[in-house]
Amino acid sequence: MRTWLAIVVAGVGIAWMFAAQAEAGASLLGSLVAGAVPLAGAVNLTVLQRVGKDAVLTEDMLPAVLIGAVLSALATWPLAWPMQVSSHDLGLLALLGVVQLAVPCLLMVRLTRELPAPEVSLLALLEVVFGVTWAWVGAGETPASSVLFGGGLVLAELVVNELLVLHRVS
Repeated sequence: MRTWLAIVVAGVGIAWMFAAQAEAGASLLGSLVAGAVPLAGAVNLTVLQRVGKDAVLTEDMLPAVLIGAVLSALATWPLAWPMQVSSHDLGLLALLGVVQLAVPCLLMVRLTRELPAPEVSLLALLEVVFGVTWAWVGAGETPASSVLFGGGLVLAELVVNELLVLHRVS
């Protein structure tokens, strides 16, 4: 029940942010794509958890992450052609690929063996909140108050949820 309540509160925070963007004239297609991403993530986490806990399927899923990364790179390569990126930018992209994609993916695959999928999904919201925050800081932008409120609600819910987990464990 605690996890479902946390999911609802986080959903309200995210809906608050999206509602403000919709009023500002945000693209419906963009909002639908943004809504499909967490749905795909939830399916991914559920499958990973099922594979990780299944007694018959005890294979390590980390090589599957590598295969998925290679297939994704090959599928998107034609979209990046012709390459017009400097070697400096290519180095930065490689660093981001490792730090923002590879390491979090490997940690996510490993965590699904230890934590329930809804718990991992809630913790993954931190990436959304902090990713946007770092982008604002890097671009020198000021977020709207509705975004700050919605993001704050998500963060507060995550802190309360994890404190309840720690209290229950100890």
